[in-house]
Amino acid sequence: MAKVFALLIAGSMVTPSTGSEVLGYLEDWVNVKWWDNNIPGNCEMGCFEPKPYLTSVKPYSSLNYGFTLLSERLAPSQDGCTNSPNNTKKAAGPCPVWDGTSIWMANSSKPGAALITESTTSMTPGMVSIREASRMAKMHPDGPKRFKVTLGGWSDYARIGNVANAQKVAKLLAQVTLWTFADGIDIDMEHLTPYSTIPGDDEFEAFTTLLNSIKKEFKETVEPQWKSFATGQVSSLQSAFNALPGWQQAAMKPYYDANIKFAQEVASNDVPHLELSYTTRFNAFVPNGNPYNYLLPGSVVPNTTFATDNEGRRVYPTAGDSIDTVNVMIYDAGPLKINFTTIMQNFVTIGKVPKEKLNVGFEPGEQAAGGIWEGMEADKKTAHYVKSNGYLGCFIWSVNPSPITNPNGTVLAPELANNLNTILQPTWRFGTPPTFTKCDPSTGYLPQ
Repeated sequence: MAKVFALLIAGSMVTPSTGSEVLGYLEDWVNVKWWDNNIPGNCEMGCFEPKPYLTSVKPYSSLNYGFTLLSERLAPSQDGCTNSPNNTKKAAGPCPVWDGTSIWMANSSKPGAALITESTTSMTPGMVSIREASRMAKMHPDGPKRFKVTLGGWSDYARIGNVANAQKVAKLLAQVTLWTFADGIDIDMEHLTPYSTIPGDDEFEAFTTLLNSIKKEFKETVEPQWKSFATGQVSSLQSAFNALPGWQQAAMKPYYDANIKFAQEVASNDVPHLELSYTTRFNAFVPNGNPYNYLLPGSVVPNTTFATDNEGRRVYPTAGDSIDTVNVMIYDAGPLKINFTTIMQNFVTIGKVPKEKLNVGFEPGEQAAGGIWEGMEADKKTAHYVKSNGYLGCFIWSVNPSPITNPNGTVLAPELANNLNTILQPTWRFGTPPTFTKCDPSTGYLPQ
């Protein structure tokens, strides 16, 4: 069914892009405030502190907001599915099918955790948090940056499960894109292989249906109402402000002024190209019979192969026409020493992924799974290769590492981002850059 569906919507699904990209993933739990009486929803899901946010995103041309989730329970310590017949992981836990009702931003027990449901008709606290990040990205003092919302991440252990659920998720994500004025959606599902072994689950068919359905929703639902929705938000925001008591109007005026202006400018700019990106691992495409062809001389060579080898072969042939960008995570790889050039070539030659869609991913500093960062000079060398050989660009996990868990990353990530910006000289992808009022670099609101 997924293959037939893909054929029906394939064709000129993806608008050609130009230029290079420096993409950064945002951790929505670092450098945030967890309460603010002067923002609707009170920042129950956390709002980025404006000055650190605007400073940290400066070298980037594009941002992915992480994370939104299918799971009602975040499980950062989980590894594997107890309901998978092939499970051998000591840290495994349950991997339930998504309940079909909500996309979450935190554990469902927390107030305001539901980002969106089928019955949502107004801004939720999570939407406010994401739209504020989107607004400051577009109104950045240095000019606009593209901004997408990411679904998934390591902590999301809920399965899509079936095609019907995939289509429901796509509709909800389309509405998230509209409500937050994002430039699209990033999908970062990290547990497809264990899900696919669970009896009765065809996770890869569900996943490719999700990707194709998102792009379909963008074209048929979001783009046609983009400008009218933005215009409607101007009226809604003004009405909400007018209904406040006088003392509260004085306190909340900066928020409402900035958001009314933002909505007006969203309506006056062209409808953006709504981008769909697929984030996957370095081993998504490997040659048959030589699964470790990407290891450098002197690297440890594992005795077994990765269960996730060649996941991309189960995704890209069916959904590639819907995918604008492929982000390749080349980190969290234990003691392996990896040839980044070979990874990129595997994606192009085996996966048939066009170079201009490929972003190479780095994680400077501390890494999970015993991963060892390859170093600044190695990443700079890779970036030069990317630039001179026609690849799209590079990305960093993350823009804002936690000083508690990633103290080295807090220093190295900004340094690497600045180096990538210098090397790649990123530009606005997909058409003419929009025009937005530049916000105050300290407050994030309109300049006074």
